[in-house]
Amino acid sequence: MARKNATPRPARKTAGLLIPGKRLRHGLLPLLTALALLLSPLPAAAVAGDAQKQQLETGINTYWINIRRLQEEINLQQDQIQTDDSQARHLLSEMENIDVRLQDHRNKLAVLQGRMVAQQDLIAIKEKELARGYAAKNDVEVHLQKRLSAYYKLGRIGLINVAFSARSLPDLLSFHDSFHSLIRYDQDLIDSYHKTIDDLEKVKEAMVLEKNLLQEFISQEDEERGKAEATRLEKENMLTLIRTKTKLHEQAIKEMKEAGNNLSVRLSSLQKKEELLDQEFLLNKGKLRPPVNGTAIVLFHQEYSNNLGVSVKSNGISIKALDGTGVEAIFSGTVLFSGYLKGYGNTIIVDHGYQYYSIVSRMEKLLKNKGDEIKTGDIIGVMGDTATLIDDGLYLEIRHGSQSLDPLEWLDKNKLSLKANENVAPATVQ
Repeated sequence: MARKNATPRPARKTAGLLIPGKRLRHGLLPLLTALALLLSPLPAAAVAGDAQKQQLETGINTYWINIRRLQEEINLQQDQIQTDDSQARHLLSEMENIDVRLQDHRNKLAVLQGRMVAQQDLIAIKEKELARGYAAKNDVEVHLQKRLSAYYKLGRIGLINVAFSARSLPDLLSFHDSFHSLIRYDQDLIDSYHKTIDDLEKVKEAMVLEKNLLQEFISQEDEERGKAEATRLEKENMLTLIRTKTKLHEQAIKEMKEAGNNLSVRLSSLQKKEELLDQEFLLNKGKLRPPVNGTAIVLFHQEYSNNLGVSVKSNGISIKALDGTGVEAIFSGTVLFSGYLKGYGNTIIVDHGYQYYSIVSRMEKLLKNKGDEIKTGDIIGVMGDTATLIDDGLYLEIRHGSQSLDPLEWLDKNKLSLKANENVAPATVQ
């Protein structure tokens, strides 16, 4: 019977997942665990009938829900990949700027270190000059000390030199003046050395101060370079982390797509089972109850002559039963037609789903109307003699689409008698 009030569901596509994505708050692991359970085989002892259909319907709806959730999670992972890609590009841009700054710091450090080397060389030169100045000053001081000592001694014995010297007094006075001039020269030389040393000391102090300033600049540049390198390392680690996350997202997408494909395959299998269950008419082939208890007097594709002497070929079977016998529905379905049909008489056509139809004709009275839902065994009409004036017996035809089928292949033969000496083997469909 055609299903009523079936749960609406989206167009099914098993080749791919084409459902709009939304962000999920569920974790990936519980979802994949649930999918693993869903992918397990169905129980061997499946419930039959409506219960089995309900179970299949529930399973199909569950699969659709999980396929949608998988697609939403895939979309979320893809969004995260795009976010990571944007962050990675931003980090690469920052790292490029950091590399420029690092190179600038390295260039400045190279210049400052070159100046520091030159400054140290200058300081070394001044230190050598100072050392020579101190040595020369010391030599002059020693020489002056000797002159002063000699001058002191000369002063003590000056009278004796005057009294006993063979020189004349003017000569002695001239010698004394000369000696005094030498001492004064030495003293002037020492004073000159002192000034030179003082100047050198001041120059050295200025150079040392400049050296210290250079050292401070170098330290600052080195510190900035260290910070820039630390920042770059941090950005590089972040970039590595983002790339790792991207690979994880890509792996997650791959796994979810595989799970989605498995779900789609399983869903397709469930849908086929559901379709098969929906075709209950087909599943009950050979088990259907006859519309009346009686004897089959005309078989499928049998040629016979009616009461008017007209020879016809039957597309169904004719069953002889007593007038007043209630005609039962051979299976549940929906009444598509109820009324008089030319060439058939009073007729009821029932849709049993999936293009399977039963046509019951030559009834005296019709008890069902178009659109009625009927169940197996429901009385749909009553037999009478007026309905069988031209053709004998109740007429039953079974069709699939436009093709007529042999009713004897569908009916329970144990509940139907056959006309004596009739061949009950079904005729070949022409």
